[in-house]
Amino acid sequence: MTSGEATPLFVGRAGETERLRACADEVRAGGSRLAVVEGEAGIGKSALLRSFSSTLGDFTVLWATADASETDFPYGVIGQLTRRAGRDVALRFPLLSEPAAGSTPHVIGGQLLLLLGELQQPGRPVAVIVDDLQWADRASTQTLGFVLRRLWSDSVLTILATRPAAESADESLDRLLHSSDQATRIDLGGLGQDDVARLAAAMIDGPLTPGLSDRLRDYTRGHPLHLRTVLTEVPADVLRDDAVRRWPVPRSLLVAINAQLDRLPAESRELLEALAVLDARVPLSTAGRLADLPDPAHALGPALAAGLAVWWPNEPQSPVALVHTLQRDAIYDALSPERRRTLHAGAAGLVGTAASWSHRVAAATTTDEGLAAELEQAGMREAAAGRNAIAATRLRWASALSPGRDDRERRLLTSCAQSLLTLRADGALPLRPQVEDCAPGPLRSCVLGIMDMMTGRIPTAEEHLNEAWREAGTGWVAALAGLFLAQITIASGRGADTVEIARRTLAAGDLDPATTDLTRALLATGRMWHLGPRAALGDLTHLPVESYDVRDDNLDTLATRGVMRLFLGRLPGARADLRTVALRDQQGASSRLGPATLALQSVVHYLAGEWAESESAADRARAVAASQDQLAFDAAGRFAAVCVDAGRGEWERAQGRLDELSRIVQTFGSPPDIVYSSLAAATVAQARADSGAIHRSLQPLLDESGPRFRPFRLWQQSLLVEALTGEGQIDAADAVLSDLRAGHDPGGYLRDVVARLAGQVAEARNRPRDAVEIYRSALAVEVDADTAPLYRAMLEHAYGKLLLATGSASRRAAATWLTRAHRRFSTLRAVPFQQRCEQDLTVAGLTAAESDPARPLTLTERELSVAHVIANGRTNQEAAAELYVSQKTVEYHLSRIYAKLGISSRRRLADALRAQDA
Repeated sequence: MTSGEATPLFVGRAGETERLRACADEVRAGGSRLAVVEGEAGIGKSALLRSFSSTLGDFTVLWATADASETDFPYGVIGQLTRRAGRDVALRFPLLSEPAAGSTPHVIGGQLLLLLGELQQPGRPVAVIVDDLQWADRASTQTLGFVLRRLWSDSVLTILATRPAAESADESLDRLLHSSDQATRIDLGGLGQDDVARLAAAMIDGPLTPGLSDRLRDYTRGHPLHLRTVLTEVPADVLRDDAVRRWPVPRSLLVAINAQLDRLPAESRELLEALAVLDARVPLSTAGRLADLPDPAHALGPALAAGLAVWWPNEPQSPVALVHTLQRDAIYDALSPERRRTLHAGAAGLVGTAASWSHRVAAATTTDEGLAAELEQAGMREAAAGRNAIAATRLRWASALSPGRDDRERRLLTSCAQSLLTLRADGALPLRPQVEDCAPGPLRSCVLGIMDMMTGRIPTAEEHLNEAWREAGTGWVAALAGLFLAQITIASGRGADTVEIARRTLAAGDLDPATTDLTRALLATGRMWHLGPRAALGDLTHLPVESYDVRDDNLDTLATRGVMRLFLGRLPGARADLRTVALRDQQGASSRLGPATLALQSVVHYLAGEWAESESAADRARAVAASQDQLAFDAAGRFAAVCVDAGRGEWERAQGRLDELSRIVQTFGSPPDIVYSSLAAATVAQARADSGAIHRSLQPLLDESGPRFRPFRLWQQSLLVEALTGEGQIDAADAVLSDLRAGHDPGGYLRDVVARLAGQVAEARNRPRDAVEIYRSALAVEVDADTAPLYRAMLEHAYGKLLLATGSASRRAAATWLTRAHRRFSTLRAVPFQQRCEQDLTVAGLTAAESDPARPLTLTERELSVAHVIANGRTNQEAAAELYVSQKTVEYHLSRIYAKLGISSRRRLADALRAQDA
C-alpha cells in the first residue's frame, strides 16, 4: 500500500497483529512463512492487513486484491502482484505480465519464484499480501499454491485474507490455504470489549457513559463495519442516553449503510453510486464523469469521512474505491432500475473493452438480439484464444439476451462447453437443469457427457459423448466430443477404441493446431496400449528427428514420443524429448502434457543412475500435480521415488510412498495408476531379493496370457522372469523371457536386463557354461548412454558370483567383476545390492573398502539437485528456472555445497560429481 493512502481509523487487533509480527520476524531471520487470516465479510480483514503492512517498512511489499468480477480472468491476482514489483522488474518476466493463453500454473509459478528471488535483498525480504482471496481466479490460487511449496530457502512472508472456507467450493483454494502445516492461522472475530471502547472514544466527541461500550459490543457483536456504522449514524447524545433502550438503527447492516448515505450531500451519494456500478478501483476523474460531477474531489470528502470510500491520492490518476463489498452491495441494491441502467450505460463507455461488456449487459432491460450476437462473436474470439472461462461468461450473457429459443439454447450450450473446457465443473453444473430442458441435439449430448465425465458417471458420459460424436459427424462439436471420448477410453486402457475415435476426430476438422496435436498424441497412445510402443512410433513420424527442431504446437506428440522411447529402453532419446517439452513449458509454450513430463523425467533419471536428479524431478512433479489438481499425473514420479528409496534400502520411506500410490489407485483406479503402483511394489521386493513378493506384487498386472498392459510390458516381463526364476518355475520363466527377447530394443538399456535374466535361467537349468557365455558377451558391449548403471551392476554381480562358484581358476576374474559391481552400487548408494555384493567379495577374499572408489558426498537431496544442475553448466538463474525455485535458493544451497565439499568453483563441483560417478 502507498504511504498516501487514506485509510479508516484502525483500533484493536493487538493479538492478531502480534502473531503477524512474529511471522514477519521469522522471515527477517531468514525463512518463509504463510499466514492465513479468515473472517466473515466486514469483520476487518482488510483493515488488519492495511494496518500491519504499514509496519513492513523493511520489506518489499507486493499487494493484490481479488475481485468477484474478475474470477474468469486467469492470473489476474498474479498480474497485480507483478505490477507492484515495478515496471523494470516486471519487464524481465513477460509471462507474468501477460500470460499466454493456456499457460499452466507451474510455469507462471516458476516465473514468480524467479521474480521473488530478484526482489529479495540482504536485510530486505519480500511480503506477498492477497486480500479477498475467495474471489481470486483459479489459475492464480493454483500458482500461489505451487510457489508456496517451492520457497525452499527464501525470505518471503505470504499473508492471505479470505472468508471462511465453507463459503468457497473451490478445491484449489482450499488446498492453497492448507498448503503448509506450519501456517499461522488467524480466525478474525468481533472486536473485544476494550477495542470497542477505544473505537467509540475515538469516534464520539466527549466522554463515554458507563456501560456504553458494553451495549455497543452486545448490539453489534463487535462487528467493525456495523460498529462504525452505528457510531457514525447515531448522534452522540442519543448514544449516551441510558434511557434509550434501542438505538434508531435498523437491524440490517445494509439498511444502516443506506441510512448513512441519506446523511450525505447529494453529490457524495452520486459519486458513491457511480463507484458501486463501476465496482473497481478507478481514477477519481472516471467516477466523477460517470456521476456527472463538476468537482468530484469536493464530493469525495464527506464519503471519506463517513468511512464509505478509500482514496490513493499519491498514486497516478488518484484512484478511489468503496471500502467494502457490503457497502457496495447496499449502495447498488438501493439504486432504482432506471438509475442503475443509466449508470451502467455510461460506464460502458468509460472502461476498457473487456469490462464494458458486463455494463452493456446490465444496462439492457429486455432481450436484445444485436447485443447477444456481439457477445457471441466476442465469446468465440476469446475461445479461439484459449480463454475459455471468459468465453463462457460472454456466451451465457448472450443466451440470457436472446429473444429466440434456438439462439438462446445454442448460446447456453456453447457457454457450458467452454466452461467445461476449463476442467472445472462448478461453473456449468448448476446449469444442468437448463441444459436438460434444451432441445435434443449433438451439442446438448456433448455437454451432458462432459458433465457426467467430470462428476465420475463414466458409463453415461460415454453414452452421451458417443451419441454426440455420431450425430455431429464433422465440425467442432464432433471434435469436442471425440476429444473427451478418447480420454475416457484411454483412461480405461482401451487402446483400439482410442485409435478409432482419435482418427475420426482428426477427420472431423475444426481443431486448432494444439488440439490437433493432442488428438494425435491420444491416437499414438491408444496404439501403444493396443499394439505396444514400437508400433505406436509409426504415428509420430511427422516429428523431426531432433527434439529441439519440434514446433511448440507439436509438444504433446513430442512428449508422447519421449514416453515410448522410455518404454523401449532408449534413454538418450527419451531424455531429449521429455527435456525439450519441459524447457519449452518453462518458456510459456504450455503443452497439455507438460506437467506429466516432469514425472516421466524422474523415471529416466532413475534408470540413468541419476538418483538425486530423479528425486528432484519427482519432487517437482508432486508440486505441479498438487497445484493443478492433477494427482493422476503424479503416479510416475511417485513410482520413481519408490525405486530410489528401494535401491537405497530406505524401506520406511519406500513403504510410505507405496501407501500413497495405493491411495491414488483407490481414488482413480486407471490402468497407469495400477501399473505404477504394482511395479513400485515389485521393485521394492526386488531390492529385498524376495522373489515371492515380486510375483505377488505383479498379480494385478497379469492375466492368463501374461502381462496385460502393453506399454509397460517389457518392465513387467523383466520382473516376472526374475520372480519365476527365483521361485523355481524355470519353464514359465523361459517362456516369458522368450517374449521379452522378441519385444525389447537391442540398443536400449534392457539389453543388460535381458542378458542377466537369460544367464539366471541358464544357471537355474544347471548350464553354467551357457550362463558364463551369456554374461561375457553382454559385458563385452561397452557402457554407453543407454546403459542403466543399476542393471549393469546387477549383471556384473551375477557374472562375478558365477565365476566365483565355478572354481579357483576363475577367482581373479570373479574378483574383478564383483569389484566393478560393488563400485557401481557404491556410487549409486544402492545399499541392499551393495551389501549382497560385499558378501560375495568376502568369499573372494576381498574387503568392501578395497573396491570402494570414494566417500559418498554428504549432501542433502535438495543440495544434490542444485549441484547436478549447476555442474551441468547452468547459470544460477537457469538452474532456478529448471528446478522451479528462486535464484536465492540456488545461491543459498550452492554456498552450502561449496562449504561442505571444501571447494570454491563450479569446475571443482563438476569434478567432485564425476569422481562419484567414475
